[in-house]
Amino acid sequence: MRIELKKGQSALPADIQEVEREMGRALPSAFLEFVGQYDGAEPETNVFKIGDTNKSGVNGFIPVRDILDERVSIENLPSTALPVAWAEGGNYVFIDVASRAVYFWDHEQPIPPVRIASDFAAFIEMLEPFDPGSVELKPGQVISAWIDPEFRKSLDQ
Repeated sequence: MRIELKKGQSALPADIQEVEREMGRALPSAFLEFVGQYDGAEPETNVFKIGDTNKSGVNGFIPVRDILDERVSIENLPSTALPVAWAEGGNYVFIDVASRAVYFWDHEQPIPPVRIASDFAAFIEMLEPFDPGSVELKPGQVISAWIDPEFRKSLDQ
């Protein structure tokens, strides 16, 4: 694993069994190994690729006990999808329990979701620490920026 995780714990067997019962199948072994130690973990700032032209990051891993509630609150989620992480910008990462593949679900363009890894272990390995210095803005690329007036006041004090 290339990123550091904080606040993870072992998922309760009863919570895992409830998700498996609801989904009608066993959860992928790589995911079970992960939640055995890192259930609900918060990763350091990270980035992962979505296809050839896009990137996102994981803000947190959804605790197993909350997955089913989270699942019903997401519109247009495939019936075999199991949301496992909150991604930047209100998006999700999910496992397709039928194929075991991992997908990115974009709330602005939920259909079709984008396949990002063959399985959960491959997804975890693709998470890299985010280096803010890697972002380069070209002259003229930023045309304007808005700053919250209340935040601006706090800077002037």
